[in-house]
Amino acid sequence: MGVKLDSIISRRKLTFEELKGKIIAVDAPNIIMGLLNFSHKNPSFNSSTDLIMDRTQRAISHLYGLLYRIKFYYSKDILPIFCFDGRVHPLKRKITKNQLNDFRFAQKRYRNAINSNNKELARQIALSKEYFWPNLMKESKDLLHALGVPVVESPASAESQCAHLVKKGIAQFSNSQDFDSLLFGCPYLIQNLSKSRRRKVHGRWTYNRIDPLLVDLQQTLVELQIDQFQLVELALMLETDYFEGIKGIGPKTALKLVRRYKRIENIISAQKYEYDFSGLDHKLISEFRKLFLLPEVVNSLDHLCWNPPNKSRILTLLCKDHHLNRERVEKHRNQLNDKFYECLQYFQYDLNRPKSVQKTLDMVL
Repeated sequence: MGVKLDSIISRRKLTFEELKGKIIAVDAPNIIMGLLNFSHKNPSFNSSTDLIMDRTQRAISHLYGLLYRIKFYYSKDILPIFCFDGRVHPLKRKITKNQLNDFRFAQKRYRNAINSNNKELARQIALSKEYFWPNLMKESKDLLHALGVPVVESPASAESQCAHLVKKGIAQFSNSQDFDSLLFGCPYLIQNLSKSRRRKVHGRWTYNRIDPLLVDLQQTLVELQIDQFQLVELALMLETDYFEGIKGIGPKTALKLVRRYKRIENIISAQKYEYDFSGLDHKLISEFRKLFLLPEVVNSLDHLCWNPPNKSRILTLLCKDHHLNRERVEKHRNQLNDKFYECLQYFQYDLNRPKSVQKTLDMVL
């Protein structure tokens, strides 16, 4: 879901020329969700008619979407790093306590249903909350590895890992539709980065034109007249994945309160008769601050590398496992391969990089 800061955050249009030769940290769960939403009429995982399925009763839009998206990045001389969520934070409201065990059990039931040719049961399991999203993430990681794209599995959230990569100078931008990266201190956030330049209107077969947008965190804080700590305090009063928010307080009101009182404790003390702060106890406030200001991230990133696409592995994942159109997959796989080498050449030579080929992070820093 992400914190809703649209009404108070300024963004500017970004040209693809500005992204040429850059490394981008991608919030993988957020972008993959967008690939699904783009392809079906009503973004709801409870209806089997909303998703494009293969003969094994599994969704396939994310697979085609990732293949196209990586080819698009390379065509713009952009190198992506995909970051995935780790364990679910205890503050998250929508959580399955034994998520991994639930997925393994559902995975076994799904395979038994397929082997028994019980397509209706297989479809029900494939669309269940225990199977659908964990399997989507697993398949996406497998495909990204086959495409030669580096994957970072965060110990906590993908957004915090993206922000860390940008703060460390390993990536120049974070790519996510949510604003959570800003709460984690990400200096530069890109939204609406896609080849199609359009976004599907919720529940309708119509699209709005979009342009890539850039959020500069430091500029934003200056405009809002607050600091990073106060941005987190502001978010604490809004609905997020970690707290339901304070009824009656939206982004603009939260901003006014933070500007005036600085800290959430002062706001609660001054406004306790105006708003219901009963859900905000000291423990939750402390955990919320720690979550965003001192996030858990992967620090050892020497393993990052961009490799040529593994052609046979791509065919196995997409055509053998999911029965996708072989001719179509081969066409885009070959195009992706060509774009990879063109992008590699740009980073090695056109940016005055060392001419020795090192398919590691050293190659592009």
